[in-house]
Amino acid sequence: MANDKITGKEDKKQFIFHTSGSAGEPKIIQKSYECVLKEGRDLAEFFKFSSDTVFVSTVPKEFMYGTTFTVMLPEVLGCKVDTERVLYPEDIKDYEKYVFVSTPSFLEKLAKYGFKFKHKPQMIISAGAKLDDNVFEYLEAAAHGVTEIYGSTEAGVIAYRQSAHDNLKFFDNVIFENNKIKSPYFDEDELILNDDLEFLENGFLVKGRNDRIVKIQEKRISLDEVENILNSNEYIEKSYCLKLDDKLCAAAVLNTEGCKFLASKGKSELVRLLKQSYKVKKWRFLYDLPVSERGKINRERITEIFNTNVTYPNVTGFSINDDCAEFNLIFPENSNFFKGHFTDFPILPGVVQLFFVKEFIKDAFGLEFTPEKVKKMKFSSVIKPDVQVTLTLNRREKNIDYKFTNGDITFSSGSFVL
Repeated sequence: MANDKITGKEDKKQFIFHTSGSAGEPKIIQKSYECVLKEGRDLAEFFKFSSDTVFVSTVPKEFMYGTTFTVMLPEVLGCKVDTERVLYPEDIKDYEKYVFVSTPSFLEKLAKYGFKFKHKPQMIISAGAKLDDNVFEYLEAAAHGVTEIYGSTEAGVIAYRQSAHDNLKFFDNVIFENNKIKSPYFDEDELILNDDLEFLENGFLVKGRNDRIVKIQEKRISLDEVENILNSNEYIEKSYCLKLDDKLCAAAVLNTEGCKFLASKGKSELVRLLKQSYKVKKWRFLYDLPVSERGKINRERITEIFNTNVTYPNVTGFSINDDCAEFNLIFPENSNFFKGHFTDFPILPGVVQLFFVKEFIKDAFGLEFTPEKVKKMKFSSVIKPDVQVTLTLNRREKNIDYKFTNGDITFSSGSFVL
């Protein structure tokens, strides 16, 4: 499913969306109002929500998914929409009867921390990627119903499942034949489906995208298959693979046991162990996979991280809320910035500290910014290799305060002006 955004006119004749290029080059997608309206009417008949239901969403309405489920569907039903987009779980208001429209990346965090809704949503709707079964089961207990949508910007909704133990089923008006689909939700006669489907007696599974098969050193490799192998490892929670400079690269999020192993044994030993699962050439261990506004994995950001010539620290724990973030970090002795700084007494350079403050601000708060200046900057104590340090970020109206600490020791602090 492509990441998309409305940037053109939105009138009674046509919607114009721009894809982000997550599955290739960005494309302009045009859809007639009649197609989007038909989709909204059919979904209204499918869900049958009453008019006193409120729609609450983490998804911007400018995206195709947001347009369908937070504009057109509630409009057809005559339902109210909470126009304040939910960015954090604490933003969810105390409605008694509501539908929660979100993405797997947001819902995974709710499951991870055992978030409890004040009132059970009538329905949780998710789209953008497949929900892990354990997340689906958590949502089934947390809400009166759960629906996972499979679709694309070009095609609209295609299929759905409503249980962790169900396979996907096509919506009634969607016809699939010879890897092509026909549907009233797009203007073309038919569209080629670029996914690899496996059909079973009670539905189908999406095995992966055909455009995620790459050739590396003359070998065809399915990135989806590699991710499945890595995700089955006892130390990995989730991963994302890509090809860079003819090398197989993996960004991985470690689970609790993986973080413990990393902290005690180090990155080199962990990589050696993981290579027994698959011969990945380059690794980045992240506290989470960066996602776009749409809730999809941000490939551009991951590529940027791999192309950075600075060794990333090991993240052994973290917490993030609206205005505060905290990361437990270890800067390994073999990091490239320790070489020559200094030969007999390696310490973490101040410029590297500032670089990583900016990097973690980007990912924690979703900010792309060039700081005007750094105020109140202090370097109180040196940070040595392989020492556990905590980076704390506090977001204020016009600046973000930071500090590196270990218990009562403050290594450095300052404030980035936004």
